[in-house]
Amino acid sequence: MRYHLVTLGCAKNTVDSMRLERALRHARHQASRSADDAELLLVNTCGFIDDAKDESLEVIAELDAERRPDQQLYVIGCLTQIAEQEVRRAVPAVDATFGVEAWDAIAASLGSGSPDFDIPEPDPLPAGPSAYLKISDGCDRPCTFCIIPTIKGRMHSEPADWLIAEAKALAAAGARELVLVAQDSTAYGEDRAQRDGLAELLERLAEAVPEVRWLRLMYAYPGRVTPRLAETMARLPSVTPYLDMPLQHGSPSVLKRMRRPSLRVARRSLATLREAMPEAALRTTFIVGFPGETEEEFEELLDFVEEQRFDHVGAFTYSPQTGTPAAELGEPVPHELAAERYGRLMELAQQISIERNRELVGSELEVLIESDEPSVHEDGSRFVVGRSYRDAPEVDGLAFVRGEYASGEFVRVRVDTALPYDLVCTPLT
Repeated sequence: MRYHLVTLGCAKNTVDSMRLERALRHARHQASRSADDAELLLVNTCGFIDDAKDESLEVIAELDAERRPDQQLYVIGCLTQIAEQEVRRAVPAVDATFGVEAWDAIAASLGSGSPDFDIPEPDPLPAGPSAYLKISDGCDRPCTFCIIPTIKGRMHSEPADWLIAEAKALAAAGARELVLVAQDSTAYGEDRAQRDGLAELLERLAEAVPEVRWLRLMYAYPGRVTPRLAETMARLPSVTPYLDMPLQHGSPSVLKRMRRPSLRVARRSLATLREAMPEAALRTTFIVGFPGETEEEFEELLDFVEEQRFDHVGAFTYSPQTGTPAAELGEPVPHELAAERYGRLMELAQQISIERNRELVGSELEVLIESDEPSVHEDGSRFVVGRSYRDAPEVDGLAFVRGEYASGEFVRVRVDTALPYDLVCTPLT
C-alpha cells in the first residue's frame, strides 16, 4: 500500500513519524510524496495546546474533504490519545485512529504490503545532514499548563544500547549532527535510578559515532543541569556548547502558578553551564499572557531576559489546554494584551540577538552546510546556507556562506556581517 504521511507539531513528533515509517516500510508499504498518489493518508497530530489541536483538526478536515473515495484516512498521535471522540465528531469519516507509539499496530492494521518485492525498503533517511534522536518520552514534571503527562504518561527512557544503534544507523545514512530531544532530556535515566544518565549517554554516543561531528541537546529542565553534565558537555569535542532550556517565565509569582522551578534554580543552572562553557549559546522559551499575568509580572520577565541576555528566545501566547490545572485558573490575559506583550518581548529578544551576533563579527566559526545547492545573490555571486554550533535546526538562525559547498560539509568561516538572527560569512578554505 502506498501511504502519504503528514507530521504536525514538534521535533519529537518528527522522530515518531520516522519510527512509524520504519514499521510501515518493514511491512512492505511504500511512501508517497504526494497525497494524490497514495492509497492511505496518515496525519500524526499534535495536542499540546488548543491552538495545536485546532490546527490538527483543520488539516484532518482538509485531507478528508480532498481525498478520493478509494483513499483511507488514519489519524494518529497525541490528539487522538487524549481526544479521539473529538476527532471523530469533527471528522466522522476518519477510517481509523491510533494513539501515541502505536507504530507496529498501525502497520499490522494494514495487512500485507506490496507483493512486488520481498526485501523491506531501507529505513527513512535524514532529510538533511541533521537528524533527531529521541532519548525518552513522557514527563513527570507538574507544569500546570502542560497536557503532555496525560498524553504520554510518565517519563520512560530509551535503552542506551538501542540509542547507540539508532545513532549508528543515522550516521551511516549521512547525519553529521544528532539533535537529542525529549520532553525533559535532563531526566534521562532517572526512571532507572541513574543519577547522571544523560552525561553517561553523551559519553557513549561520542565514542560510538565519531563521524557525527555535533551532538546537540534540546529541552533541558531547570535544576537538572548537574555539574557532571556541564563538565561532560565541555569535555567532549563533539557535544556542541549549546543548550535549549525552556524557562517559561521570569516572574517568581507566575512561575509558582505554573509550578515551575524558581528563578534561583534557573539562575543556578545557567551559571553552571556558563562556568563550564563560557562560549555556550543558550536558548529558552517563554509563555506570555498566562492567567493572572499582571503588567508588573510581565516587566519582571523583561528584566530577566535583559539580565541573562539569551542568545535565542522563543515565545508564544498562552493557549488554555482542557484538562490542565492552568485551565481552571480563570480567564487568560485578553488576546490583544497578550499579543502586545509578545511583541515587546520579541523586540527585546531581537535587540539582544543582534548585539550578540555583532560580537561575533571578525571571529571564526565552523558551519555545517545544509543547502542542497547554492543560491544566487542579486549581484550574481553564489552562496550556501548552513548553521554554526550556536544555532539549532529549524528554530534558530542561519549562516550565509559565500561560495559553493555540498550539504553536510563543514566549512571554516569568518563572520563578516551580523543580522538580527543570522550571520553572513566568508569561507577561510
